[in-house]
Amino acid sequence: MSYSIGEFATLCGINATTLRAWQRRYGLLKPMRTDGGHRLYSDADVQQALRILDWVKKGVPVSQVKPLLERPGARRTNNWVTLQTTMLERLKEGKIESLRQLIYDSGREYPRPELVTEVLRPLRSQVSANTPAMMTLREVLDGIILSYTSFCLEGDKRAPGDNYLICGWQLTDPCEVWLEALKRTGQGHRIDVLPISPAALAPEIFPGRHWLLVTSGKLTIARKKQVEKWRELVTSLDVIAL
Repeated sequence: MSYSIGEFATLCGINATTLRAWQRRYGLLKPMRTDGGHRLYSDADVQQALRILDWVKKGVPVSQVKPLLERPGARRTNNWVTLQTTMLERLKEGKIESLRQLIYDSGREYPRPELVTEVLRPLRSQVSANTPAMMTLREVLDGIILSYTSFCLEGDKRAPGDNYLICGWQLTDPCEVWLEALKRTGQGHRIDVLPISPAALAPEIFPGRHWLLVTSGKLTIARKKQVEKWRELVTSLDVIAL
């Protein structure tokens, strides 16, 4: 069968922008073209894309995947810990610009959900001790995460998808809002972030938005009832319990 880039993206769970980069920048996919110049992908392309994604999710930079695909028996250890270690070293050595560049580069090399889950969250945990030095390092790291997420959000402003609004709700760690936003960038959504959890929340003032509430711990019965009331007033509302 043949698939358009939109159909192909849905089948593989990879956004169209990433697919184009895999083709143009890294030569990992070679779709056919229609007479009008539109890309057409085959079932073999689907399998190839899934193999690429499998390597990337193991922590292999997409720029290094091609030779691994050419050797079916190739094995590689998980690269996430190595990336965390490198980032931590740069942070502790005060190489802030170098760390910033590495995080920005990693956002191009890896899917952002995996970058958050496998690298940034574990990295923040490594500088979570309640000492002046560690607290300062964590604030520096969080500042870079905030800056990078804002950069990605701005790049999505002309995206064709839905409007999302992400905010904290009784959240103990404000940076988690930005990490959840970062996970969703590059996926065709236009996202706005409330940087600080409001003391009282009123989703109904933006009823046309898709709301994502990031909260700490499990929902009590009272909070579940509040969520159901809010859902009656807006396009959609989901809760991410950390």
